[in-house]
Amino acid sequence: MSRGLRRNAMAAAIVLAVGMAAGPVFAQDPARLDQQAREAAWAGRTAEALHILDKHLAEHPDDRAARLDRARWLAWSGDYAASIEALDALGGDDDEARALRARVQAWAGRRDAALALNQPLYDAHPDNYDVAWTQALAQRLGERADLALPALARVQQLQPDSKDTKDIAKVIRLPMYSWIGAPASVYSDSDDIEIRGWGLDANLRISDTTRLLAEVADRTHEATATGPFAPLFGGDHVDESRVEVGAQFAATPDIAFELRGGQSKLDFVNGGHDTATIGRLRFSQRATDDVFYAIAFERDRVAYSPRILSQGVMRNGAVLDMVFTPTLRDTIAVHAGADHFSDDNDHRAVSADWRHAVHRSGNANVDVGLQGEWQRYTDNPGTGYYAPNNYRRIAPVASTYIALGPEAGLYIGAALGVQRDETFDNWKRASDISASLTLGIFTHWQLVASAGYSERLNQFGRYEGTSFGLQLRYRFCEFRADRCP
Repeated sequence: MSRGLRRNAMAAAIVLAVGMAAGPVFAQDPARLDQQAREAAWAGRTAEALHILDKHLAEHPDDRAARLDRARWLAWSGDYAASIEALDALGGDDDEARALRARVQAWAGRRDAALALNQPLYDAHPDNYDVAWTQALAQRLGERADLALPALARVQQLQPDSKDTKDIAKVIRLPMYSWIGAPASVYSDSDDIEIRGWGLDANLRISDTTRLLAEVADRTHEATATGPFAPLFGGDHVDESRVEVGAQFAATPDIAFELRGGQSKLDFVNGGHDTATIGRLRFSQRATDDVFYAIAFERDRVAYSPRILSQGVMRNGAVLDMVFTPTLRDTIAVHAGADHFSDDNDHRAVSADWRHAVHRSGNANVDVGLQGEWQRYTDNPGTGYYAPNNYRRIAPVASTYIALGPEAGLYIGAALGVQRDETFDNWKRASDISASLTLGIFTHWQLVASAGYSERLNQFGRYEGTSFGLQLRYRFCEFRADRCP
C-alpha cells in the first residue's frame, strides 16, 4: 500500500471513530425530548417547551404523560381553549386529567364548571396541594372572594413557602382590598369643547358582603365663548361639583346590588347656581359561566357640552349590559340603553362588541373582532348636543394585552370602521384608538394611565376627540386583617 493510501485509510478510520464516539452526544434521542421540554417549561420557557414536546409526541403519540403536560403548558400560556381541546383528545379523564381540567376552567373564569370537577376531588383528597390550590382559585371567582379563604388556608398549611402559594394568596387578596383613589382626566375635541376633572373616591369593604362607596369630583366644562356650545349665561365655562355616596351588597357569589345617590351643583360665570339630585340603582347576576348581565336605573345630567349643561337638562334612563362567553375563545358584550331627557327628547341605543382570541402566550394576548352601534333620538333640538335619528357604526376591532412583568400590563385597542346617520350622503370613516397602562396590579399602590383618540368624518368635515386619564389608588386590607390572606 502506498504512503498516500495508508494516510487516507488512517484519516477515514479516525473520522469513523470520532463519529461513533460523538454520535450519542450529537444525535437527538427522541426518548429524551420530553425531559428537555419539561426542563424548558420549569425554567419558564413555555413556548419552547411546547415546540420540543410536539416533536416528542410526533414520535410517541401515545405518551399520555406528555399529552397531559402539553395541555398543562397550553393553559400556562393562557390558551385555555387549546388546553381543553388537548384534554378532550385524551379520550377520557382520570383523576389527574380531571384535576387539570378543573384548573383550566378556573383560570378561564368558569366557576361552576371548575367546582363541579374539583369539589369531589377536594372532598376526597383535602391534603392534595394542587387540588386545594384549584379549589381556592375557583371559589375566589364571583362576588364572594372570601369563600376561598378556607381552601387558601389549606394551601398555605401544605406548602407555606411555595411561590405558587404566594401567587394564589395575591390573587385572592385582590378583590378583598378596600381602596381610596384620586382620578384625574381631560377631554378635548375639534368642536373646542374641553372637560377637565379631578376627584377622590373610596370603596371600603366593611364585611364579606358589603362595601361602602363614596365619590367627590370637580369638573370644568369649557367651550369657546362665541361658539355654538358656549353656556347660555355668558362666559366660556361651567363648573360642576359632584358628591355621591352608596353601598354595594353581594347577596350570593353570583348576585350583587349597588345603590348610589348624591348631588350635582353647577356654578356659572354670572354667579348663578343649579343643584340636581343624581343616583344609580344596579342589579347584576352571573347567570351561568357563559352569561353575565347587569340592569341599572340612572338619573344624571346631560353633559355633552357647556350649553346643554347650562340648561339643566336631566337624563332618566335604564341600561342593560350583557356579556356572553359561548366558547373559551369568544366574548360578546352587548349594551342597550333607553333615556328620557327633561327637554322632552328620548334616546335609544344598542351596541355590540365581539372578540375572538387569536393568540395567547405568556407575554401577550391578541384578539380580533367586530363592533356595531346604533342610536336614535326622537328630536334634534339643536341646543348643544348631537342628536341623530338613525346613527349606525360598524368597525373591525383588534386589541392586545402585553404583560410587562408580574405587576404591569399594557392594553392597546383599535377600531377602524365607518359610520352613517340620516344626513350623510354615504358612509364616512370612524376610527377609535385607546391604550391603558397599569402599574401595581397586586400591590398597595396602583397607577392606571389611559389615553384615547377618536376620528369621525362627517358632512361638515373632520371631527377629532382626545382623552387622557390618571387613576392613582391606595389599596389596603389591614384593618380587616382576619379576612386578608
